[in-house]
Amino acid sequence: MSNATTTAPDAGPAAKPKRRINLGFDRFSGIYVWALLVIIFSLWIPDLFLSWDNFTTILTFQAISTIVALVLLAPGALLTSLLVTEFLTLPALIRFVGERYHPNLMHKQGGTFAGSIANTAKAVAVFLVLWVVTLPLWFTGIGALIVPAMNSAYLNHRVFRYDTLADHADAVELQTLAASNRRCLYLLALLLAAFNYVPLVNLVVPALTGLAFTHFQLGALAKLRESPQSALAK
Repeated sequence: MSNATTTAPDAGPAAKPKRRINLGFDRFSGIYVWALLVIIFSLWIPDLFLSWDNFTTILTFQAISTIVALVLLAPGALLTSLLVTEFLTLPALIRFVGERYHPNLMHKQGGTFAGSIANTAKAVAVFLVLWVVTLPLWFTGIGALIVPAMNSAYLNHRVFRYDTLADHADAVELQTLAASNRRCLYLLALLLAAFNYVPLVNLVVPALTGLAFTHFQLGALAKLRESPQSALAK
């Protein structure tokens, strides 16, 4: 009898994994929203928004002076109040909420001062670009109410979502909560940004936002650590 040898059939070249196009909706959803607003206003009121007469009016001396004032003074006031809250008021708020409502929440110090500075610098840079790009929407009437609130909401949620957890969460928890609660935090910041239009109350909006974010973030961190997945990871 002759020995028969069998060979495994050639499987051929390995199939290449399909490439998925990532448009960054999870990280840059705010920018897409602003782009959508520009398109909506262009289609909704083209005679007022994308007309040559409108651009001619905008380019007059008085309009330019108004634009310069908006570009420099309004965001400057927002940034000043935010930075004062971030570095002077927020640490006291975090300490108060942590000791009062979450006394057993361990401090893992996953955030750093350098990380906070870098995060704030990125948020401010994007905020200033969005502020300038969306200035034409201010001349549409309703855009003057919606756009500044959306801009400040973006800035506040990017800054406070890191700083409120920097002392209590570790690095992994910071990333996990930032990814899972991004939309909720933006909506919370947008809701609080509406109080900027209320006289006197607008003076304490940054502190109120910091307090609300501290409650939300520390509560979310406590729930995360109580979850079965977190217990298994330990």
